[in-house]
Amino acid sequence: MTTIIKHSVTGFLLLLLCSLVALAQEESQHPIDKALDACIEKNGSTAGMVECTDLAYKAWDRELNKQYLALMRALKPAQKEVLKAAQLEWIKQRDADFKLIDSIYDTLQGTMYIPMRIDARMEVVKKRALQLQNYLELTSDASP
Repeated sequence: MTTIIKHSVTGFLLLLLCSLVALAQEESQHPIDKALDACIEKNGSTAGMVECTDLAYKAWDRELNKQYLALMRALKPAQKEVLKAAQLEWIKQRDADFKLIDSIYDTLQGTMYIPMRIDARMEVVKKRALQLQNYLELTSDASP
């Protein structure tokens, strides 16, 4: 096989692999993230990104509360106390993270940092929501 054909086949396989990875990521993307992407696609201005990300932040906060309540219902009484204590500590950590995020972004100049700040805050809440969802899934795996 000639070098040109080998490179063509390798390039094609690489392109196919990248396409499959992108498709898998798109299919596994959370509906909130899909809505955020669609919103930003409609209005990619700084103000649009801030508005879209703020909507996603609020959606992730609702998702976090939904997962927390569902997990509370699924746990045994002793586990509920542990979750409640962990969530109260997480709220303290979240607030500290928000202060850090704000203190860093307060020193930066430029409109691009405005949506980046709200995205950083959103990611903190999103991570916790997904973590609680994972715990809920684990409890259903443990149920007889």
